[in-house]
Amino acid sequence: MASHMSTMLSRTTSDILSHVSKIRLSYTSHIPLFTLSVPHHLSASDLSALVSQLTSLSGDAVGCLSTPIPSQDPQWADYMSCSVAMFEKDRATSFRSTIPGKQAAQVGRWHTSRKDEGLNAGTREVDTENLNWQDVWSRTTNDYALPPEVQNLRSDRTDSVIYLSDDAPEGLMHSLQAFSSATKLGLIASSTPFITGRPFTLFRGPAIYSSGAVGLCLSSPAASPSHVEFPGLQALTGPLTVTSSEGNLVHSLDNANPSRLLLSILQKSGGSLIPGTKDDHFYVGVLHGRDGSPKLRQVYHIISGDPSRGTLALESDAAPPEGSLVQLYRLPANTPIDNLTRYMPGCPASTPKPASRTLALTVAPAEFPPSATTNEDGGAIVLDGTFLAASENGFVVDRPTRSGENAEAEQSWRCTVPGGSVTLAWE
Repeated sequence: MASHMSTMLSRTTSDILSHVSKIRLSYTSHIPLFTLSVPHHLSASDLSALVSQLTSLSGDAVGCLSTPIPSQDPQWADYMSCSVAMFEKDRATSFRSTIPGKQAAQVGRWHTSRKDEGLNAGTREVDTENLNWQDVWSRTTNDYALPPEVQNLRSDRTDSVIYLSDDAPEGLMHSLQAFSSATKLGLIASSTPFITGRPFTLFRGPAIYSSGAVGLCLSSPAASPSHVEFPGLQALTGPLTVTSSEGNLVHSLDNANPSRLLLSILQKSGGSLIPGTKDDHFYVGVLHGRDGSPKLRQVYHIISGDPSRGTLALESDAAPPEGSLVQLYRLPANTPIDNLTRYMPGCPASTPKPASRTLALTVAPAEFPPSATTNEDGGAIVLDGTFLAASENGFVVDRPTRSGENAEAEQSWRCTVPGGSVTLAWE
């Protein structure tokens, strides 16, 4: 199904143009998925040439502009990266979605809404500040049909859905639950106001969009395994049970005040945790499986806590439900973020299995270290068999519980942990 996957890193547009041309000649009856990361100083003509080459691979091609792939080596921040996956036409269906999601506040010139683009004419204004979004999406999923291109696909034959979205994927996320047995992964496209003048830059064929989503529904003879990782997270507690939660708030853990629990841990840890704590990030991680070795499956950023009331507010529409097994985690501010090295040629972890293809989405830090300044061209590098894409805005995961798994069902969620990644593999 995935006939080709590769990621090229280069300082020159000619290298990438040549690479894409070779892909075009080798895979003529395929549907492409691509991401492209370029430096801010790239000329408009070079960017246009790259986009034209990629979007002309097929009228069904889908893609977006992304972020440099995080690496400890600062030189890579100045490289362009282009990831391309080619899927067999009879096993892939591309789509374009304008299903509305949770809209951010309109601040400054770079923000826009789907209504502004005329994609949702007639949508009435609502007070979004006081809505319980989990209830809203549960109640209105049927109000938003699947994108027309995929409405006739059979759910039992759809193995995975990969999409690229603006910062409001909630409506599409819930509509895609119609594919109940499919793994659904979404990359929130990079913010591009200083590159293209658009808040986000999405592509489907020759069309360019500032909002909504584009994606592929894929069928496969066998289930495509997925895996999440969160390098750098430090566990602060053992497993705890959520005993009270509501909306995006966790009210109690093991019938105790969660804010005071977190504060107490930091105070007792003394010098090992207190310095620089204000710049660290803290998370609630959800564990799946209760048979001696629960695995970390979901991670939610703690955005605020109130020791007097006990609540922890999460960067999510819904907190883990009561009964969930969780742990508290910390990501130190100085944690090195490196999602590139393991895929580089020569790295033992990068050696692919025979005929395997791996798609990896990762969260880039909000700020990159200064790039190494050099006039030398370090040459292009191609990561064969790997589609590696990053965004500072995170990714969305919705995975089914496969038959035979001793684990609870997983609700859709959005990962914003710097360095966090999700992979999907095909043999």
